[in-house]
Amino acid sequence: MEQYVSRVLKLRRWVKISHHIPGRVRLKYKLGIVAQLSTFKSQDIEKALQSVPAFKNYQLNAKTGSILIEYDPVTIEPDWIDLLFSVNEDDVEVACRNIAERINNSGDC
Repeated sequence: MEQYVSRVLKLRRWVKISHHIPGRVRLKYKLGIVAQLSTFKSQDIEKALQSVPAFKNYQLNAKTGSILIEYDPVTIEPDWIDLLFSVNEDDVEVACRNIAERINNSGDC
């Protein structure tokens, strides 16, 4: 699981949040992602998303250049999603730690 999550986190610099309400976030691809996708497989992204118990559903849409993720806002606080996709490495680390701790404590692992 960790290998998939770390690969997707490397991709986070190539996406931005286009819309976010508690429980649902839409990420849009930035232009440089096409070159990056050659080193990533869509299966890796899907496995990473599936490995997070608090992610209820996701959709990759190549036509719109977006990823829609539905998550449990009780398990993952919406502010953590914003931090997870920020450009600040410290914020990302805090978000990852908070999400992992919450998932581990909830027994959903």
